[in-house]
Amino acid sequence: MNSNRLFTICLSLLFSLSLSAQPGNMGGLQFKVQLMADQLTWGVYVKPNDTISPSDNTNTGSGQVTLVTPVDFNYANFQSHAGTWIQNARVNSPAEAADKAYVSFGFVMDEPKIQLYPQQETLLFSFESTTNNQDALQLINNENDPFLPPNSYNSNPGNDLGIIDFSSSDGLVYYTYTSNYSGNSSQSNSTEILLASPEED
Repeated sequence: MNSNRLFTICLSLLFSLSLSAQPGNMGGLQFKVQLMADQLTWGVYVKPNDTISPSDNTNTGSGQVTLVTPVDFNYANFQSHAGTWIQNARVNSPAEAADKAYVSFGFVMDEPKIQLYPQQETLLFSFESTTNNQDALQLINNENDPFLPPNSYNSNPGNDLGIIDFSSSDGLVYYTYTSNYSGNSSQSNSTEILLASPEED
């Protein structure tokens, strides 16, 4: 690992830790994975819940999305839509969940900018599954997945997002990932796969 990459990882870790410790941390960010209207492309979305109203003066400092998939899952035509994302880890068939693969995508930079809109979805990235598993993709459950750290691979799967809002009506505040959602309803750390185009609330 080169020194620039290590420096970036360290900065992201410090940013994430500082957000979780700050009294201005308002939580409020939810993720969803959903098969899109073409029935081929999957999208990963973020949406503020109804406890926060982000301004347009924000900056994202850290993030990760972990998909739980069948072991034979593969994808193509990956595209970042908000923020730059790359696959940074994959574990197949861990002892804790031998029939699953854990595929993590890490946030690299806030370009294109992740713009939040109150109670509306923002598409973070998309991909096409190249295997026949369209009913079996889900987001990891940060509270009770069997492969959560500590685990047999010393791996660090999980969902995370940290965003600073410089122009909130409450002053300088921080938004962080709190849960997954499905359709128009919030579901704490559980995602139902919907075979429909995403809808704005």
